[in-house]
Amino acid sequence: MKKIAFCFLIYDIINHEELWHSFFKNVDTNKYTIYIHYKFNKPLKYFEKYKLTNCIETKYADITLVKAQNLLLQEAITDKENKHFIFVSDSCIPLKSFDHVYDNLNEGHSYFNITQQSQCFPRCKTTLNYIDKKYIQKAGQWCILNRKHTELMLNNDDYLTWFDYSSTVPDEHCYITNIFYNNLQDELITTPNVANDATTFVNWEGMDYKYPSDNELKNYSFITDDELLYLLDSKCLFGRKFNKECIIHNKCIDFITSKKFGTIII
Repeated sequence: MKKIAFCFLIYDIINHEELWHSFFKNVDTNKYTIYIHYKFNKPLKYFEKYKLTNCIETKYADITLVKAQNLLLQEAITDKENKHFIFVSDSCIPLKSFDHVYDNLNEGHSYFNITQQSQCFPRCKTTLNYIDKKYIQKAGQWCILNRKHTELMLNNDDYLTWFDYSSTVPDEHCYITNIFYNNLQDELITTPNVANDATTFVNWEGMDYKYPSDNELKNYSFITDDELLYLLDSKCLFGRKFNKECIIHNKCIDFITSKKFGTIII
């Protein structure tokens, strides 16, 4: 039976740990594994046992974030049944049921929210010392890798050198560039880095989105029922930047954790 590896990259806690617990509740444990890399070790209510024992110090927009992701992959790849590796952060919430995610991932593909290549420059100009411009790409860090591409990241990590400098944001470039460098882009399912089409939702200012952010990046301390319903009905599997104090309506939680999707009325 195939498994999905959920790779949590967190600061200290999982903001909506109760919701994630509900997401996995009553799911066959042979269908998933969980791995957690933390910066600060604070106790978790449900997921304490999934923490790595070799976590490293990480910094924002730094190559250490990619190295932390690689530690998660190194642990997860040891389970031969893990076929997809999903990166989620401490502020992520599921927007679909486990069964929906499990049934809709194609083992032959990885999933990235990709942006226009023009956004790579000039900040990636130093990378041109190592590889041709055509390979340099930018995508959301919170991707879904299949097993083949996970093995590629672990066995061919030259990208750690390509992007190890201060003017870039390595976690947005390393994995996607490595896939293009190895001419495997036909094995990707990519979505534009826009709110309600992305695999993992995030609300950036200026996006084509029904509930646009009035800041550069919206951190949700509150979300209306209407907007949450809109997200539940979107293509997004997960959502980011949901603060701990953001209350998720109980009926929406039932919807997220149900095995079947239908109409929800609040």
